[in-house]
Amino acid sequence: MAPSAEELRKMLDEKINFGLGLITRINVIEELDGNLKLQRKIRQEIHFLQRLQKSDKIKIEQLACSNLRHLSALVDCATRPGTVAVCKIFHISDENKLLVDVISDNGKIWNKVIARNPKSLSALSSGNASYGARSIVDQAQDYVECAKLYPCMYQPPKVVFEFVSGIEESLANKLKSLGVIVKGEVLPDSKHNDNDCDNSWESDEEELDFNEQKSVQDIPQCLESQLEIKTLNLDVSAMMAYVSNMTNGHCNYVFKQEVLTQQAAWEAERPVKPVLDRLFQGKTLVCCRTAWDDFNKIIDILGGPLEKQRTAILKEMIKVYPDDSGGVDDYPRQNLKIRGHVRLRSKVIFNFGHRIKALTVSANEGFVRAALQQGVTYAVFIHESRALTEGKESTATKIDL
Repeated sequence: MAPSAEELRKMLDEKINFGLGLITRINVIEELDGNLKLQRKIRQEIHFLQRLQKSDKIKIEQLACSNLRHLSALVDCATRPGTVAVCKIFHISDENKLLVDVISDNGKIWNKVIARNPKSLSALSSGNASYGARSIVDQAQDYVECAKLYPCMYQPPKVVFEFVSGIEESLANKLKSLGVIVKGEVLPDSKHNDNDCDNSWESDEEELDFNEQKSVQDIPQCLESQLEIKTLNLDVSAMMAYVSNMTNGHCNYVFKQEVLTQQAAWEAERPVKPVLDRLFQGKTLVCCRTAWDDFNKIIDILGGPLEKQRTAILKEMIKVYPDDSGGVDDYPRQNLKIRGHVRLRSKVIFNFGHRIKALTVSANEGFVRAALQQGVTYAVFIHESRALTEGKESTATKIDL
């Protein structure tokens, strides 16, 4: 028996309230990368339902096919511990872009949330669908291909497809053969009936933009996990911090330059040199020609006698390679646009480190964030910035710490 108009209106009100509840839930993770995009998707669904409220004729199909079930599952996944981003865009090529639902474990896991009817999923994957419709197998192939282009610590992220309504066994096995981890109840195969209304349709035609601010959680900071990489690519800022007088026992100054005084105070609280020494222990230190030449120009102009002595010692510790060592940049990094905090020198240095599968050591957090806004990630250890200060000590006031 079909629901009455009064019952349909009550169901509609409940769905709208459910959607508003999802907005409240994700406000808890307001700093999460992509939160604004997820909010926008939910609000668009709520607005659609609110427009139905003004209609004289509400159809059960309009309520049954609401996208809120998928969005609810997405919120469930996004609010789990370890999530670093939602609704994130990656480029497979100039023409093809991929929306990753949820990224977790510091970028090591890519999750796709699927709430569609298991029968419809199987029917679509068997070719029983309209022309141009993309199956879950097609999407899985895109995920696996794209993950290879965006390694995390030089390993492709694990691709996890989470089926809220379950998945039929044959389709689950097909996804596993592609390298996808399948989560959700595995159901026996059934005859396909593509007339069922899916409770959720996850469209591939998503709004593609990079306007959301990025979270600091996207920048890997765990030293222990990074110790596994045995080659360190030193940025100019890392070499400056290593040889600076400030980091080598001379942070007890108030300088005429406020930024140097601030760094000296930070150094007294959080010394950088012990962190770098620990990181360097047992590692191969390298840098590209651009980084070494620019660092030496800075030392020649600003470095004091002790800082130049330390530079000579560092030169014995580090191997300098041509900028183009290791082959050609992969697609995402080759197409990284030079703008804002993305400077050519930084792009050369970080891309060099990526090609040789090194951990780039740098204080240039601005570049890492800006690159991330373009969908490009690097294996990087970020330390606090420290300037060369020996030449400024003669005009500074020495203090007791």
